[in-house]
Amino acid sequence: MKLVVVALVLTLGYASVPPNFKRCLRKDPDFNKCYLEAAQYGASLLTKRYDQLDIPNLDPFKVTSLVLRTGQGPVNLEHNYTDCSVYGLTTIKFDIFELDLEKNTLMADGTIDQMVFKCSYHMTGRILLLAVRGDGNSTITFKRFRAKYKAAFEKYLKNEQTYYRTVNTQMESDVEHVHFDYDNLFNGNRELGDNLNFVLNDNWRTVFADAKADYDEIVRQIMTDVMEKIWGSTSLQEFFD
Repeated sequence: MKLVVVALVLTLGYASVPPNFKRCLRKDPDFNKCYLEAAQYGASLLTKRYDQLDIPNLDPFKVTSLVLRTGQGPVNLEHNYTDCSVYGLTTIKFDIFELDLEKNTLMADGTIDQMVFKCSYHMTGRILLLAVRGDGNSTITFKRFRAKYKAAFEKYLKNEQTYYRTVNTQMESDVEHVHFDYDNLFNGNRELGDNLNFVLNDNWRTVFADAKADYDEIVRQIMTDVMEKIWGSTSLQEFFD
């Protein structure tokens, strides 16, 4: 899998949390409840750019290129995607968002009711004995995409303040349903194109399973990059004291 996401390189020094982001104090007896609510509200705000944290608009989120290889059996395809827009990330509903300030860990579990990838695509490969080719626009729709995310941090000092940096992250997902729609397959042959879309959707579980790690990596990178922007620009004292 080859993935290139629009860079979220940390370039900030010291910055404050935007005033419309909710803060939670570590002395709060309901800290985890507060932090869950803060994360949920914060996700909904990321439909615009925050220059002070260098966080881009996440809905849509831009992916410059993505290469997926699907299957080694009857369905054997290579998908090359460019100029992708990912919709729905900011609509995630968190069931769990727990930050342990003693163990320096984060655990999050949330569901996106509908996440949509819209990309230009180039596809080659085979389904059984049929040679497959196509260039055009594609839409991949995920219904109830559930993300389980874990992160570990380490503390460091900067300007006599304590900050977090991410040292390890893990991402796992499952999905209720995936729908594929590719136009201009087989140089615009509508009958063959409709048949291929039907085969892909009829076998969506297999097609998704082959590329699941790649989709997980996209979401993992996005969540990690956003957190690194925030943790790298705002001290723990500012956040929680």
